Amino acid sequence: MVASQINNLLNHPQPLHTSMNDLPPHFDSAATSNMVAAAKNVLKSNILGAFTKPAPSLYPHQWNWDAGFIALGYARSDFRQACSEMTALFRGQWAHGMVPQIVFSVKNVGKYFPGYFFWDTRDVPLKPRNTRTSGISMPPVHGFVLNRLLQLTPDQKAYRPFFRRMFDRVLLLHQYYYQFRDPDREGLAFICHPWESGMDNLPTWEEVFSQIHFNDSEVPPYERRDLEHVDALYRPRQQSYDRYIYLVNRMRQQRYQEPEMWDDFPFQVQEPMFNAILSHSNEALLEIGAWLRRDTGQLREWHTQTNRAINDKLWSESRGIYVSYDRVQRRQIPLTTAGGLIPLLCSAPDAAQTARMVALLQSPVFAGEPEHPAWLCASTALNEPGFDPHRYWRGPVWINMNWMLYHGLRRYGHHPLAERIRADSLELVRKYGFWEYFNPWKNLPEGETKGGYGSNQFSWTAALTLDWLER
Repeated sequence: MVASQINNLLNHPQPLHTSMNDLPPHFDSAATSNMVAAAKNVLKSNILGAFTKPAPSLYPHQWNWDAGFIALGYARSDFRQACSEMTALFRGQWAHGMVPQIVFSVKNVGKYFPGYFFWDTRDVPLKPRNTRTSGISMPPVHGFVLNRLLQLTPDQKAYRPFFRRMFDRVLLLHQYYYQFRDPDREGLAFICHPWESGMDNLPTWEEVFSQIHFNDSEVPPYERRDLEHVDALYRPRQQSYDRYIYLVNRMRQQRYQEPEMWDDFPFQVQEPMFNAILSHSNEALLEIGAWLRRDTGQLREWHTQTNRAINDKLWSESRGIYVSYDRVQRRQIPLTTAGGLIPLLCSAPDAAQTARMVALLQSPVFAGEPEHPAWLCASTALNEPGFDPHRYWRGPVWINMNWMLYHGLRRYGHHPLAERIRADSLELVRKYGFWEYFNPWKNLPEGETKGGYGSNQFSWTAALTLDWLER
């Protein structure tokens, strides 16, 4: 049934009566102003010195890709703070270029697990001496964030030193991925941990974990702190957390030595969203490099190679979407997730691939049935066996994913569908608040009134709402 509906959409695209400036029906100028003020208040309440933490209590430090999205929320109203978010993150950059997943605040020691002392990076030679960080990275959004800041800067001349310095830092990060995470020199970087994907709890990782075997003694004792703030119904299950910690323990035992650490490392996944973001950031650095009059030959080569490899290795013709590839098992992982749509953000998909993804997005796989409609876009497809409308990355809608998908659809000329993504996102925030993630079903089960989960007053939800409303 789903396949026939997708084919029908391909042959007869559905008109979406949405103009470029449309907002959900509840959004008049007063409602928009109120939401803008509320979103700014979320960011203000989460500022922690030079950076803004993702949430009031659940995430009390600075997170890597959060910092990029949060910077966009400040770009029009407080450009200095937008720049500070990026500068604060990159003070944790390691000598070989890796930008860590977390830069820890000394003010909140002991409030998060795994904390700095569990990561045990203190004596790792590559880590900056005076900054506490984790030992893995996250999706490299910084290139396209930096380019967006350049487009919004109030004074290009005054901020030129900032952009020059950040261009060099982000370029070094990309060099790290191509040198240490692309051993086959094919243009695809692998992630070594679900946390590096940003989508920590996708069903995709269960497919990988099923091939990883270890003893209980290889998981050091630990105590989760996330369940002190969020009900277990909305968070990763314990067996997943054991595997997260097992992988961290493997890396810290090997003192984070690359590339030697990867010789027998069991988790090496080439994920489509991660590499699409890398490609799009390459593209952004090409523009910034031209403005700075830098040699961008290497960037251009990376960009071309990555786009080609995304198509050659990660496209699933049978599913009509991009999927992850397990380097260890040498196979695609046949699961449909929102991450497989994010290559729309870069220039990898051709017209036929784009049409397949656009049709899939409007089909029951993501949009639901007429009698049971869904907000776009669920993090895990509605028809996947691992789908869960409540649990972290197993189905809920995330505003940062929708923001990237919105820009990807606009890139390929699908403006009405992009506006539908934007309208759904804003309506979720209006209806439930600035939550970390949202139930994808428009009609909640009887008796259930809470449609937002994780942490409330979530910074990137507020920041990207501002980016949409203040444009």
